[in-house]
Amino acid sequence: MLLALTLASMLVLTALAWFLRRAALPRLCPLCAGVAGTWIGLLVAHAAGAAVDLRLPAILLGGSVVGLAGLGERALAARPPLAVLAWKTAFVATGFATAYALLIPLWASFAFGMALLAALLTVPWLLARRATSEPPSDTQASLLVQLKNCC
Repeated sequence: MLLALTLASMLVLTALAWFLRRAALPRLCPLCAGVAGTWIGLLVAHAAGAAVDLRLPAILLGGSVVGLAGLGERALAARPPLAVLAWKTAFVATGFATAYALLIPLWASFAFGMALLAALLTVPWLLARRATSEPPSDTQASLLVQLKNCC
């Protein structure tokens, strides 16, 4: 029964996020919002004393960790593949350990993990911002002029 409620929650929250995205939140991934909202709801219900099989939020938390790692990987796409793999490995390992600390609960480990995840998440966006703010090289500038005068 809990699995059916979990899946229903995920679908309803995904649909709600999809409608909100169309109205006001264009960068919000509806499925990610549905998954995150569901595992948050399951953990709140567990904390309130409901009988929740913690394997369900654990699975959903794992999906959220991997989804966030995918976002970071896309932001690092221009970097060397080994650097991307190193970042993604560090992020996923830290994310899984942090999720475990949330479920057990080990609050000090959870807080440390969240701080580390926040630091790891800033890396791709800082590198992407730096890459877009660099002036174009002579070759790039020449290509841009040629493209502008193309047709």
